[in-house]
Amino acid sequence: MRSRTKRILASLLALLVIVAAYGGYCLLRPVKLLASSNSSQTIVRTASSKIAWPGVGQSAVGILGNPDITTHGTQVPAPTASVAKLITALVVLKAKPLLAGQQGPLITLTANDVAIYSNYLNEQGSVVPVAAGEVISEYQMLEAMLLPSANNMADSLAIWSYGSLAAYAQVANAFLVHEGLSQTHVGVDASGYDPTTTSTAHDLVLLGELALQNPIVAGIVNQPSVTGIPLTTTLKNVNSLLGTAGIIGIKTGNTNQAGGVFLSASQVVVNDKPITIVTSLATAPTLPLALKDSLPFIVSTHGNFQSQNVVQAGTVVGSYSLPWGGSAPVVATQSLDVNAWNDSPLIVSVSLQPIATTASTDAQVGTISAGQSPLLSSHGAELRLEGPVTQPSIWWRLKHPLI
Repeated sequence: MRSRTKRILASLLALLVIVAAYGGYCLLRPVKLLASSNSSQTIVRTASSKIAWPGVGQSAVGILGNPDITTHGTQVPAPTASVAKLITALVVLKAKPLLAGQQGPLITLTANDVAIYSNYLNEQGSVVPVAAGEVISEYQMLEAMLLPSANNMADSLAIWSYGSLAAYAQVANAFLVHEGLSQTHVGVDASGYDPTTTSTAHDLVLLGELALQNPIVAGIVNQPSVTGIPLTTTLKNVNSLLGTAGIIGIKTGNTNQAGGVFLSASQVVVNDKPITIVTSLATAPTLPLALKDSLPFIVSTHGNFQSQNVVQAGTVVGSYSLPWGGSAPVVATQSLDVNAWNDSPLIVSVSLQPIATTASTDAQVGTISAGQSPLLSSHGAELRLEGPVTQPSIWWRLKHPLI
């Protein structure tokens, strides 16, 4: 009997030890870090745009690096005229790439190149003189094609690169599809003189952005003039607005069928950062009118940024959900205002880090930021806890040993 009593007492003692150990573990162990209940992204609509759209043709505007393009007027494919030479330059450089400062291969022109020159000259197209046996570099041909807009150089360069205009057009159209220019088509020549090469103002902005991302093309279209091209003295850039209102390129075009076309790139400083804005105007009656209407259009885009309040200091922007009930609110430590592109989504991001239950009142726990790629993503405000984190009860701790 005494032996049985001893066993019972030993079992009770063991149970008490287990219960004590369990209780001690539950009450003394740290609770797992609290994850935020709403680290998130939201979209805020900005103010209506203040763009002085041209009164003629179809137009569009975009920001280099930002996928949003805003258009005005019916976007129907129309002849591009010499703006097509940007496609030629990009497609040729895919086949015959150059590094900055390189002249590239030397090309000996032939009687066929002279015939191309003569045909365009007879049609009163823009040309640069050539001669059979003339030696010219790839880079010089690009300059002659893009600055004085020599039609003959565009065709000669495309044929040199791809063997024929038909072969060039096949590659060029595949390139356009790959780059998402679904409303752009290269026709029978590489110069854009023939009306079979067509595009929309929307796609021309995409084309301009591609051109600016190519350092060779971007460097050429930013030159006011060039010397050293065989059989010429000084060749001037036909973009007469270059250097005005921050304009750094890109290309003009005009034919009877296309009217006036102007694709431009200009720079403005926003949030202490240079931003490149690309505008296009197509199907204007004439090139002078396209240039005239584009200038106030371009200037207005520079002013199309407006201070946007994202959050006021003290505003609750998130919280930590407490497993034992309730929540710990999070507030912005300061107001956040950013310069936003009007009529374009502003992405607001709340990022909260995991915290311990012992986190103190006013502890910094994350950030709220806002921006539009590529305008900014670094502008932000710190977030803090609003009040202490309530602690779990003894009963909750005993019931939840693994949390």
